[in-house]
Amino acid sequence: MVDRSNEDQVRAVVEEWASAVRAGDMDGVLANHTDDVLMYDVVDPPRLRGLADYRKQWELFFDYSPGGDGSFDLLDLEISAGDDVAWCQAMIAIVDLRCRLTLGLRREDGRWKIAHEHHSFPGDTPG
Repeated sequence: MVDRSNEDQVRAVVEEWASAVRAGDMDGVLANHTDDVLMYDVVDPPRLRGLADYRKQWELFFDYSPGGDGSFDLLDLEISAGDDVAWCQAMIAIVDLRCRLTLGLRREDGRWKIAHEHHSFPGDTPG
């Protein structure tokens, strides 16, 4: 049986993260991530692990992102959450681009944290 409160908690974490990205708020972007977060991204390096490398990747994004509404909007967010693990899928609107997003979360010390993040472009990579 799906626990709706877990899904609601996970949704709040994911939406807060996306809001922090739009605002260019690095502390908010890093909040609610595990120390060993694993990220697959659309730019080099394509695979990174840990908060220090995760931060560097977002610094690069912020160098090129205009920020604000439309710069990182979640579309069709779907969540499946159990008691200790959850996963999400969505499309991200990044200005005029669309990117796929998959997140894996785990509960640590009673809080949901993002442990896995995967971004990819549908079809051919733009550029």
